[in-house]
Amino acid sequence: MTPWNDDKLNRKEDAEYLTAYLLNRFTIKKEEPFVLNIDAEWGFGKTYFLTNWRSDLKSKECEVVYFNAWEKDFTDNPLLGFISAIDKELKPFFSKKANAIQKNKWNKFKLAAAPLLLSFIAKKLTGYSLAQINELIESDDEEDKASNIDKKDTNKLVEGLTTQATNIALEHQESIENSIITFKANLGEIAKKAGKDTKPIFIFVDELDRCRPSYAIELLETIKHLFQIPRVYFVVATASEQLSHSIKAIYGNDFESKKYLNRFFDQIYHLPPPNRLSYSEYLWKTELVNDDKLIAVHKNGNAYLLAQTAILCDAGLRDIEQAVKVLQAIQLTTEERIYTLPLVFLAILKISKPELYKIMIPMWKDKFRTNSSSSQNWNIFIEKMNNSESNLDSKKAFEGKIISIISKLLGKTGTKSSEIQRGTAGLGDMILHDFSYNQNRQFSILHYPELVERAGRFIS
Repeated sequence: MTPWNDDKLNRKEDAEYLTAYLLNRFTIKKEEPFVLNIDAEWGFGKTYFLTNWRSDLKSKECEVVYFNAWEKDFTDNPLLGFISAIDKELKPFFSKKANAIQKNKWNKFKLAAAPLLLSFIAKKLTGYSLAQINELIESDDEEDKASNIDKKDTNKLVEGLTTQATNIALEHQESIENSIITFKANLGEIAKKAGKDTKPIFIFVDELDRCRPSYAIELLETIKHLFQIPRVYFVVATASEQLSHSIKAIYGNDFESKKYLNRFFDQIYHLPPPNRLSYSEYLWKTELVNDDKLIAVHKNGNAYLLAQTAILCDAGLRDIEQAVKVLQAIQLTTEERIYTLPLVFLAILKISKPELYKIMIPMWKDKFRTNSSSSQNWNIFIEKMNNSESNLDSKKAFEGKIISIISKLLGKTGTKSSEIQRGTAGLGDMILHDFSYNQNRQFSILHYPELVERAGRFIS
């Protein structure tokens, strides 16, 4: 794919900056391994960032391994997934004729990893870790060490360890330490050749914060202790705040999870949060792919209306994300076409200003029924919209004058679009539509709150 195609969150600049930083760092610190944490909240495009940055680096002849941690979360041993990912990603490199020697080294690398997996094998066969088994074997004459373990269990453990490799490892514990040394040396040599001694091998780890906390911790431990190898650069993407909460779920609320996480990373780079318009465009592009049911009333389109309404309501990025989920549910379950502006207004208001939303909803249906006598109540709502206590600031949305548009559209039931346009000539570039009922399969504005209420049940 072409890197950074449709880069709605303007992440390309961050990638170019990090590429320059890491490659230049490598020229002066080749022998130092490095682990970089890319920190950004959920939904801020970390996967998009890593996959496009990876393509960018590959175009610069860098070897890049991409490891989706969440896809391997079902296994109990992160090392298995790592070796599998590296093996798959480096196959094109080993397929070149000149790299036959490197392929042989890679095979030795995988063989060297085998003893490192014995603890995992033992656990699967017996239910006990290799450390526990070693303790059993070494404590035949020390009853205090084996006081909590039945001797019958010991016999079952020994019977379960049937493979020759495991027996050798139990008899010769030092082989594991030697394997770690060989493991690191072989991968270091491969990294040197793959990067032509001018670039590191990059290993990208994505979706770590979606994994089970125990798996995420073990994966970080694996990176820290087994992959601290010269010429190997790790880039680990996380929503660190969420991940730290997950770790506390294991170790308790008093555990200093942030400090614990930071010890795994040499540096942390915080992706800046996108502005509302960029984020709205990004979400609309990715989550509301078929938006022909949603009729824009502005020449800049639907995402612009979403962003401007968010600005009006002082809604944050998470509020916008939740509103898009509401819109997506409506889009997937409604046959009729719907006007975006009032729908977005209801969704944003429900999420970001629930108290104001509750005041407004009882008036909505009355307002859009014929012979309505609720104009006075509606005027009260309009006043509340403009009240400083509601945190609705029309000046923030000055470009589109959303609050004026909402007031006029919702205050002129049955008015033809031409009349609305004449009445709002001062709004300049606004392109307003007729809100008459059920014309051209358009869903009556009377029922918009019902759509938002039902779709809002998806929101936690």
